[in-house]
Amino acid sequence: MTPFCNNGHLLANQIRLNKVLSSCREIVEHSISLLKGRWRKLSLLNHSSVKLMTKIIMAACVLHNFTLVHVDFDESYFLEDDDDDDDGEFSRCDSYPQNRPAEQMRQHLLNLVAG
Repeated sequence: MTPFCNNGHLLANQIRLNKVLSSCREIVEHSISLLKGRWRKLSLLNHSSVKLMTKIIMAACVLHNFTLVHVDFDESYFLEDDDDDDDGEFSRCDSYPQNRPAEQMRQHLLNLVAG
């Protein structure tokens, strides 16, 4: 989800939502890094088949959870500086096309976070 573009005129609740989104995104990126570190083949997925990619990633999550139950975890599974082609902040937020349903969902989340 696209955060609100911070051009210096954001309201307090918009800033709060951006922080919540950033926190959630960080957790997801950390999880993806862990999976890619543990199962290196995930970095080589054929990106043309979203359906197949989804099944492989779900299988990797199941295997990861199974091995956690059986106490097989090592900090070395985390990849160092795994950057998935983004710079963290949305620096070009005005260059992205407007998506009305996505904007409505973002506004709904803003109301939930601010409320």
